[in-house]
Amino acid sequence: MSRRGQKVAFDQRSMASYVRSRRGKSRGRASSRVSAYTPSDGGSYYDDESRYGDAESRYDGAGDGYDDDDDGYQDSYYAGAYDDEPEGALGYVPPDFEIAEAHAEESNPQHALITKPFNMKPLDLKRYGVGVVLYFTYLRTLSFCFLVLAMLSAPSVYLNTLGANYAVKDDPLIAIVEQSSLGNLYPLYDWEMGGAASLVATDALGGETAVPATAPPTGNAPPSPVEWFNQTTEGFVGEWQHGPATQVLFFGFATGKDTLLVGLSYVNLFMLFVFTAFAFVIGPVQDKIIAEVDENLTTIEDYSVAVRDMPKDVTDAQELWKFFDKRIGKVQDVQLAYNTSELLGLALEREKLASAYDSALGRYKKASDDPDVSDNTLHKKKQLALEKKGEVHSVDAAIRAIQNDRMGDPRVSIAAYVTFQDEESFLRCLTEFRPGLFAWIFRPKKLRMREKYRLVVKQAPPPSDIKWQNLQFGWGERQFRQFNVTMLTVMVLAIAFIGIAGVTTLENETETEYDGPACRNDCAYTVAPLTLGNVLLRDIYKNCWELDLASGGNASAPLSAEAASTRTLLQEAATDGSDTTNATTTTYGDLPGDGTHEQQDKVAEYDGACGPYDAFCFACYCLEHIDAVSIYRESSYCHPYVAGFTLQVIARGASQGIILVLNIVLAPLMVVLVKYERHHSNSGEQRSLMVKLFLAQFFNSSIILLVIAGSFPGLKRAMVGSFAEGLLFQGEITDTNSKWYTEVGVSVSVAIITLPLTARFGTAVRFVAFRWKRWLAVTTAVTQDELNAAFEGYDFDISTRYGEVLNVLFVTMVFSGGMPSLIPFAAVSFMMNYVIDKFDFARCSKLPPWYSNDLAEASANLVAYSAVGHLLFAVWANSFYRIEPDKLVSSIIGDVLYGLCDAWQANAPAPLNDLFGTVSDMREVARRALQKNTAWYTMILSVLSFALICRTIARVSRTVLAELFPGTFARGLRKPEGNPLFELAVQGEQLVGPNTYSIKDDPQYAAAFRKIVWENDHGDLTRLSGKHRGGGHR
Repeated sequence: MSRRGQKVAFDQRSMASYVRSRRGKSRGRASSRVSAYTPSDGGSYYDDESRYGDAESRYDGAGDGYDDDDDGYQDSYYAGAYDDEPEGALGYVPPDFEIAEAHAEESNPQHALITKPFNMKPLDLKRYGVGVVLYFTYLRTLSFCFLVLAMLSAPSVYLNTLGANYAVKDDPLIAIVEQSSLGNLYPLYDWEMGGAASLVATDALGGETAVPATAPPTGNAPPSPVEWFNQTTEGFVGEWQHGPATQVLFFGFATGKDTLLVGLSYVNLFMLFVFTAFAFVIGPVQDKIIAEVDENLTTIEDYSVAVRDMPKDVTDAQELWKFFDKRIGKVQDVQLAYNTSELLGLALEREKLASAYDSALGRYKKASDDPDVSDNTLHKKKQLALEKKGEVHSVDAAIRAIQNDRMGDPRVSIAAYVTFQDEESFLRCLTEFRPGLFAWIFRPKKLRMREKYRLVVKQAPPPSDIKWQNLQFGWGERQFRQFNVTMLTVMVLAIAFIGIAGVTTLENETETEYDGPACRNDCAYTVAPLTLGNVLLRDIYKNCWELDLASGGNASAPLSAEAASTRTLLQEAATDGSDTTNATTTTYGDLPGDGTHEQQDKVAEYDGACGPYDAFCFACYCLEHIDAVSIYRESSYCHPYVAGFTLQVIARGASQGIILVLNIVLAPLMVVLVKYERHHSNSGEQRSLMVKLFLAQFFNSSIILLVIAGSFPGLKRAMVGSFAEGLLFQGEITDTNSKWYTEVGVSVSVAIITLPLTARFGTAVRFVAFRWKRWLAVTTAVTQDELNAAFEGYDFDISTRYGEVLNVLFVTMVFSGGMPSLIPFAAVSFMMNYVIDKFDFARCSKLPPWYSNDLAEASANLVAYSAVGHLLFAVWANSFYRIEPDKLVSSIIGDVLYGLCDAWQANAPAPLNDLFGTVSDMREVARRALQKNTAWYTMILSVLSFALICRTIARVSRTVLAELFPGTFARGLRKPEGNPLFELAVQGEQLVGPNTYSIKDDPQYAAAFRKIVWENDHGDLTRLSGKHRGGGHR
């Protein structure tokens, strides 16, 4: 079979028709019209006589249609796409670059208009919608706020570094977190003893519980007086006592750590005051920006209202037009919405399948024109195209069934969008149909449709914000769907929790505890740097460890001949062949293998028998390397510990990996799940996505780590006998001690650093991929759709960005009460977000939908609650160090706080009454909250919580009162803005955005209004199953 390339002339009229169909819809001259999704060519999609077409045919066009007897299909076409194109064109026509460029100008005009992305200010973006302006304003404000907070946190970071609890680690992140945290100030006093503590007891079932006890002595406590000898099963009995506070020196001044902690609390409170001021001011600032943007922009929403609760049988838009024209003022346009969810969903699905068919058919035709393509390859491409065509026909059959009323419910009117010719009529409509329960009940008959139906009228949302396919889903069904999505999200997080708990348990099982101070006191290796330079001492320590292991922990047990020989060689090496094994004088060597003088002394003291600490010192040295994350520098010497450490590293990495991967996967997963909730607007959908994504990421980044690492005896006891026994709630950290900052604090820091960096790196990838895709598509795209898509850019999803920002904000604010170094990290993260997202918007993304201010308002409302989390953690972290109570605050709220704790313990159900077994006496919670270094945190927490509760009550009350007395309590009432007549605004190009609420003019629903070709092709590709949008074939 021979084939020859075929040259096909490009139809310039078709190109012009295509360009007209893709451009200029919002720039045309406006005219007064009434439509119910009526095409301009005279055909009807939703008309007055039938459900979706005339009485004889559905999805028809230009007089052609399909018969109802299903004997065969007659030809039709997509209206408005290629009306003048001849049927049966067989050759391949490549997509046109100029059309793609024109499409790009419409999809991402900001790429050309914004010449300097990094110098761009938020208000410069007002032409792209208030939602975009508010997002970048929010980022800029956060960046400035946290830059100030970072400067204010510098004293706290510096003063925490004055402690000496942690040895400096090789890992810089671990070193920064540990050295700058409150954990570095331990211990606070030279000695402590007494006071309340929790003694963990094991019951008959193996469960653990906390019993009342008092703390045992720590440090160099003096001999206990008589009353201290009363040590029963309940522990040590006695009041809390302590020695002098340990001193720190800064800027030449010496002060006790207890005084330092109190001073740090005041510094932190000032920082919190600045943040709280920002949290309460950002809302009014956003309102001002919204008003400014709305005043300077004229959009169709400034003339339009949304109408609900009208008669369901209103299928003629003329009826609504006459109703409002007679009672309110001149009407410009009326658009009706119907219960078309299933049909619109199928139409959107058909668009995807048709695009896939276009591509397959284009590749087949391109291959047909290439004589170098084998017949076998050509046959495969044809079969693939036929498969795609069959999929399109399957959806066509479903659409046809719905249109013939074989499926679905009868057509019902759900809502209407009425656009007036002037601003005065628009404002009069909002006044006459004012919101509120009383206004609705006492609506006069002249304002009732058909003198019976009380309409609900509100200002219309932006046209591109409407989710037409979801309008038929009522409030109850949407709430049910949201509940299902929430439960599914909880299940995903629960699986992640179990996974992280499993690898954390593995990490703990491979970890070996050792006494660092005792090791350094009894062993001769150096710490700074961690080395054991003497070759002979290295052999002594390691061989003694091996002998100890071989003898079951008893180095004096009989040795094998090989071990005895090794010992002899070590003895000879240590004594240099002399009979004197314990010389009183030593000549120190200075060679690299000689080590320190202390190490040479240890070798000189060696008499051939392992000392009590020799085996112990080998373990100490290797475990110190593990703790310093430098074990691989001694991998040959410490090889018995390398395997366990490697497993520990893998487990730790798996834990962090699960958190990072889940945070990345959560965004696309939440996008899919939230679509199932069927929100009526894009803004509502994005708001739900933002909140769910933020909560899921916050739980995954921090709460999971807290729960896994913490000790919860009550929950651990509940797991006995279940599959989770030994897996969940196996943590051993009982308080915010030094170990907490090493295990939990470092993981939290990693989580909030890696996620923003990953997202910002994603912008660089998007930019390169966008440019590469455009360049590649010029030669590889076979349809106009493919080329257009390559020129569009990526989605600029504001909701996922808000969720990421809120996650970093909350994690930082909550844990900065003990780890102030998180604040500079967050400041850098927010500044990176602000700068790089501007570049992403201006160079990589297509225009987002015209979002309302819902996302910004929801985000601003959540900010203040991060301050509550900050105060709660600050009380917990600071009260780990026991200090005397603050007399002033105790006199104000002490009795109330102790009373609340007593009532909680007496009345709360188990295990809540003892906080899951973490405390034995709830009064201990009150005591910790009233210390000098925590009392003002507690006081401000009480005031802030009361203020937030009052704010919530005020908002709910205002909402209720606005329904009853809208004139007094309603917010956001429209005021005259001096907008011109609607037609003049369109003609003068003052109107920004769409100029109609017609669903046909919304690009994402264009597929629902293209006409379908039904033909009996018998497996032939010479006749198309529809003239698809801008395909590269003819």
